[in-house]
This record gives sequence, structure tokens and C-alpha cells, in this order.
Amino acid sequence: MTTYNKQFELSIKDIDLIERSLRFQISHLASTESSAQTKESIENHNKIIELMGVLSTFHNQKIWYGQTHHTGAPLG
Repeated sequence: MTTYNKQFELSIKDIDLIERSLRFQISHLASTESSAQTKESIENHNKIIELMGVLSTFHNQKIWYGQTHHTGAPLG
């Protein structure tokens, strides 16, 4: 039985490209979303929510590093 690959090796550039692409798609969907509650508008809204969920998953999985002093104490 096959399983999903749970480990990915992406570079910082790859992740940046994916994030920018997601943000562009969200922006495009938001600009085409009309104020009227049409079927297309509701679909666009649901896609935006789904894409924002993917962006938040990316954000939550990042490891944020802070600059440290040579003594090991964080700066700032």
C-alpha cells in the first residue's frame, strides 16, 4: 500500500514563491468578488478561506530565528 510523502525538501525561494502565488490568487479572487451574494461570489469567498488556511499552515510551520549575542542571550 502506498502512503503520502510527509517530508518535503523545499528551499526558501520555493516557499516564498508558493506564498506569493497564494497571496496573488487570494487578491485576484477578492477583486473579482462582487458585493452581491451570487453563487460565484460565495464560491470565491470559500476559495479565499481555503487559501488563507494554507497560508496560515505555512506560517505556523516556519521556525523563526532571532539574533543572539555571543553569550547566548537574545538581542533586542
